[in-house]
Amino acid sequence: MKKQILAIAGALTLSITGLSVGSMMSSAEAQSAGEAPIILTINRAQLIEQSKAGKEIPEKAGKVRENIQKELEGEATKLGKEIEDFQKNSSLMSDEVRQQKQQELMGRQQYGLPQQAQIMERAFGVAVQQAQAKILVEAQPIIADIIKNRKATIVFDTADVLYATTDTDITQEVLSALDRKLDEVDVEQITLAQVMKQIEDAQPAQQAANN
Repeated sequence: MKKQILAIAGALTLSITGLSVGSMMSSAEAQSAGEAPIILTINRAQLIEQSKAGKEIPEKAGKVRENIQKELEGEATKLGKEIEDFQKNSSLMSDEVRQQKQQELMGRQQYGLPQQAQIMERAFGVAVQQAQAKILVEAQPIIADIIKNRKATIVFDTADVLYATTDTDITQEVLSALDRKLDEVDVEQITLAQVMKQIEDAQPAQQAANN
């Protein structure tokens, strides 16, 4: 999942950067020719929230979260059973073994379970952002075509604009084309085992980078 996220984020960055560079070059050419810049605006948040694919993300994300919660509850139940078994059999253990097992179980209860919950919450957030990023990636060629057809020189996100006339806003135009192109996006199902393995696999590279 990590590689997929990086790939999508990279594609999105390149696409946006490409549009920005293109806009600046066109703007410079227009200014050198004495022409007024043609400005367009777009609300990328609306592309996510109001597109056909984007509207389905909350429901799909909810199902992913439910599965995560069930898995975490299963881990808590499993640990509870181990604690119960330990309490029943601790008298049969040596002092050293009993102390080690007790410390292990306490550590998992006080730190392990909360840490797992935090890790899965972050992984869940990444999965949702990944789905949202796919929508913006699919929208980039549509935006590029509109820029070309309208001979636009500058494009702003409406979140960064204090005021703009409605005729500059291409959000609905992009939404219409996007809905014809993209019906849905998936929110990736994630498991604790999968996420923990990714963290484990990433540790050598992280350690090498820190050295």
